[in-house]
Amino acid sequence: MVDTCVPWCLVLMIWGEKYSDKYVDTLVKSVKDHSRSCTHVVLITDRIRNRLSGDITQSLIPEFFNRPEFFKGGYPVKLSVFHKAVLPSDMPCVYIDLDTIVIGDVGVIAALVTSLDAYYMLPPGNLVGFGWIRRWMHKKSGGANFATGNSSLVAFHSSTIPNICEKFERLYKEGLKNDRKMKIDDVFISWFAQQTLKKIPPSMAVMFRREFLSRSRLVLEMKRRSPFIARRRKGLVAVTFNGSQYKPEEFLAFKDGDKIFDEKNRFGVWDYKNLGDFKAKILQFAKAVTTG
Repeated sequence: MVDTCVPWCLVLMIWGEKYSDKYVDTLVKSVKDHSRSCTHVVLITDRIRNRLSGDITQSLIPEFFNRPEFFKGGYPVKLSVFHKAVLPSDMPCVYIDLDTIVIGDVGVIAALVTSLDAYYMLPPGNLVGFGWIRRWMHKKSGGANFATGNSSLVAFHSSTIPNICEKFERLYKEGLKNDRKMKIDDVFISWFAQQTLKKIPPSMAVMFRREFLSRSRLVLEMKRRSPFIARRRKGLVAVTFNGSQYKPEEFLAFKDGDKIFDEKNRFGVWDYKNLGDFKAKILQFAKAVTTG
């Protein structure tokens, strides 16, 4: 059992106009409603937002990361979430992309962080994933071969040494800015933390497109009928819509039985039979960010 009473910090990031202040407030409220141990909330932002709840600490994007090339492609600007200047000291942290619905206690993810060098990400979409094989390959190849996770959710410790941001800045200034690992935040995090990196269990958090969509009707039907998957889904605390064609509020226009698609031609069905209780939770969140 994990100890969900340990205080932890929620870390979010925003720039531009895609998400409203109300959207951010609603996401933070959903986290805090499920987790009493979330004692700190940090929003890293391109500008101070005037309509956010007072319990959200706003920190401007650190100067080094606030440059146009870091807001393109793989968004290296997201590495700001590890910057010591924006985080509380000596505390487990969980970073969550804004296109995520929280439906349980994210404290269970924060509680995975029991050491300073612990890192947890959503795993690669393959059978090998993280683990000793990948760590061995990473070490054997001098860091060239490694498993890349997804940074829609990342759990880590604020006081970790060495620090990801400091390492990235040093390599950038040494002239490695065109190296492939410097172009995408997921890749740099995975490269940097490979020796201790572990997966956030699929019993805690999943990507919507991997969990509820597929290119195969047979796979969707097998998932729908699986009692194991049904039990696992009941324990989910977060579902991220990373890579999905639709965001939560867009589901308000869907009719029961409509097809759901993503940019890679995966599909699913908008009904209780395929989504279970999660369908109602999507609608609840969507209504909260679009009304009032």
